[in-house]
Amino acid sequence: MELYLQACAAALLAVIACLTLGKQGKETGILLSVAVCCMICLAAVHYLEPVMEFAEQLEAAGNLDSGLIKILIKAAGIGFISEIASLICTDAGNSALGKSMQILGGGVILWLSLPLFRSLLELLEQILGGI
Repeated sequence: MELYLQACAAALLAVIACLTLGKQGKETGILLSVAVCCMICLAAVHYLEPVMEFAEQLEAAGNLDSGLIKILIKAAGIGFISEIASLICTDAGNSALGKSMQILGGGVILWLSLPLFRSLLELLEQILGGI
């Protein structure tokens, strides 16, 4: 919890610094914002480690295919990354690019999820074929 509070404090300080620097040079404020976003993402990884361990436990307990769990974790990571990139683009004054990043992230998640959809389709075919 302490790391979370430190990350929140760093974000608030960065916002104040960006507002102050924004009057002098917008580029410096954007670079500071990107740097703090990267540090906060590193802090988030700390909290995601237990989630990864739990996913491995689910995989072992349910005798699940490890590839399927990895797809879910990758999809969540892509969602986080595309959202952060979108917000940075919007903060930099290019909201169209930010929205494009969100669309790209959604498309990549769908593409990445194709094996899950195929597995679901095979399962449905097996169930319906048995009727």
